[in-house]
This record gives sequence, structure tokens and C-alpha cells, in this order.
Amino acid sequence: MPPSSTAGSVDFVRLGFDVSDAPAMVMARPHRHDEIEITVLERGWNDYLFGGRRVRIPGGALCVRWAAIPHQSLAFDPGGTHYSLKVPLAWFLGWQLPESLVSRLLGGELLIDTRQDPESTDLALLRRWHRAFRSGSPPLHRMILLEAQARLLRLAVEFPPAQTPRGLTTVTGQLGRFEQMTVYIAGNYTRAIDVANVARAVGLHPNSAMRLFRQTCGLTILDYLSMHRVWHAQHLLASTDLKIRAIAEIAGFGSPNRFYAAFRRWVGQLPADYRAALQSQVS
Repeated sequence: MPPSSTAGSVDFVRLGFDVSDAPAMVMARPHRHDEIEITVLERGWNDYLFGGRRVRIPGGALCVRWAAIPHQSLAFDPGGTHYSLKVPLAWFLGWQLPESLVSRLLGGELLIDTRQDPESTDLALLRRWHRAFRSGSPPLHRMILLEAQARLLRLAVEFPPAQTPRGLTTVTGQLGRFEQMTVYIAGNYTRAIDVANVARAVGLHPNSAMRLFRQTCGLTILDYLSMHRVWHAQHLLASTDLKIRAIAEIAGFGSPNRFYAAFRRWVGQLPADYRAALQSQVS
């Protein structure tokens, strides 16, 4: 599906309700889309850059994330088939799942469950959803959504906020300069930072930092910074009644005009239209 806006080299796509299977692969650059994504890798492991952290997701584990947060597959071994269910954000919000789960996902957590039920593995679940989706049957599509809702409810009940989901593994070792920059941006994007701040944080000249960042992921530093701010704004638009001007300030934009331009660039519509569309679909 083509990108939803002419956003240069970044991949922002509107995927909608979808269940897909594809070989594990390395992504040339980060991408983002506005769905809640539930994935299972068939075997091996997959290293992901997600919200400024590099994490290793083992095969067979259920992984749940809000995919509006920039993410990128960096490495895998041997991987196999990667199954993915994508649920539109408005549908997810309409499920009225426990606030603890909703706020964790929209707040940027990557939830991973590695427990294996021999009678009903998450891999088998995703495979069944994929077959049902390909059938094109509306009742089977409804079944997918009901089972996904139940699976997320079970995740919320079994992993309350005070606990840490077992199986969440952060890749150890020294991060490279590019990854250090993404970590710095992820931790500081709501502040008034620029290329010079990012470069200084990792000990590089601004020109060197900009060249390395673009060569590594196909984005400029300012693009990546803007993506994080827009993601934060989407979170606030979806989960609060704050005025749009206040949201622009909280998300780190220096002016409402910059906020409107960035939001339209990455999301393809204005903030007020985005919020109205969410509210109309949830109600």
C-alpha cells in the first residue's frame, strides 16, 4: 500500500485491518503506521529498534506494540515466517480494554510474552488468524477481532503494570553512534533540541552526525525527531481532551504552525481531523 503522504524517505503507511505473513527481513529504514500490531516470529530471533531501544524478540513470543512509534528490524537469525495482525487504533480504543494496557501501549511500551501453552501457542493463533483473514469471510474476520481482543485482555490481566513481562530482552553490548542518537532523541524529543544537541550527545560534529544518520536509516535527524513528536501528539489526541495548541507544546513543537505542518506531513491530515475521525469510529 502506498504511503499516506509524500513524506520523503520515511515509510508512513495506512494499513488498516490486516493479517499478513512474510519472511523475516532487515528494514532499510524505520517505518510507522497507525495500528496496534500483534506479531509472532516463527523461530529464531529478531532484533528491533523501537522507540530508541534495541530489543531482541525470540521466536514464538507474542509481541504487541503501537506501530505509530518508529520501528525498524535490524537483524534476525534465522527468522522464518513473521506473522502480523494490525488493528486500527480506533477499533482498539473501542474495545475498552483495561486502561493499564492501553496507556502502556500508547505510552511507548513494547509488550512481549514468551510463555508457551502447548495446547494453544500464539504462533498457532496467528496462523489461524492469517488463514481466516485470507478467506475473506466477514464472520471469520469478526472472529479474528474477538480473539485478538480476548488475547489482549488476558495479557492485561496477567501482566499488570507492576510486573515486567517475562521474555523482554534488551540486546547487550555497546551501542553504535546511530543507535546512541536514536536513544537520545527518544529520551529528549519533547525538549527544544536540534541537530547540534543530538550530535554533541554522542560526540560527533553536526555534519558527521547528519551524514551518519541519513546513511544508516534514510532519514534526517530532524525527520526522526519530528516523527517522535508527532507520535506523542497522536497519543495525546487519542487519549486526552487537551486543546491542540497545548498538545503541540507538550509534544515539543516550538509553534502551532510547525506542529500542523509536521502532523499533516507524517499523518496525512490535520490534528483536529485526526481526533474527529478517531472519535467517530469509536462512538
